Amino acid sequence: IMLQRISFVDEGAIALADGLRGNKSLSRLFFAPTSAGVTDVGWAAFSRLLCDTSSINNTYLSNHTLEWVGSLFYDDSDTPPDVRRYLLWNKDQRIDAAICKILKTHDHFDMKPFFQWKLKFLPVMVAWFERAKETGLAGLKQSIESRKLSSMYDFVRSMPMLVLGGNQGQEKTRQRSRKRRLNGEAKL
Repeated sequence: IMLQRISFVDEGAIALADGLRGNKSLSRLFFAPTSAGVTDVGWAAFSRLLCDTSSINNTYLSNHTLEWVGSLFYDDSDTPPDVRRYLLWNKDQRIDAAICKILKTHDHFDMKPFFQWKLKFLPVMVAWFERAKETGLAGLKQSIESRKLSSMYDFVRSMPMLVLGGNQGQEKTRQRSRKRRLNGEAKL
């Protein structure tokens, strides 16, 4: 969309950002930031659109389609650094923008919303971290492994009886097998 020579100020920028939530097709939004009257308030709305850091789920649901917001001549000098960074992640086809944004903006993952699925979610979580390692994000491999272990620990710590019961159940099965073998040997 090209919105040149239209002064929509911050209120218009906020409305545009709200209107682009859930967007899966628009990749470029051109306007002259200075003549449009967009200030830090309007840019903050675009920043939240591109990467809503209020929760991991909101970051995942952020817009990962937009690749350009601002000047028609691809001059991003008026664009704030965080918006430029999010747009760059959206544009880079080698990485998964959602994974990148989640890893770069959330230091700790709150696993409590996933506890309702008990240990069934654990393999899904581990697979997500493995996929995150494949993104090739420079300098994040060690951090990804650390977060994976921390998240696994949160799961195990929150459900000790499920985890402990599984090990105890296996031990009881082994004891019964040993007892059967010994009883079988005693009959011979």
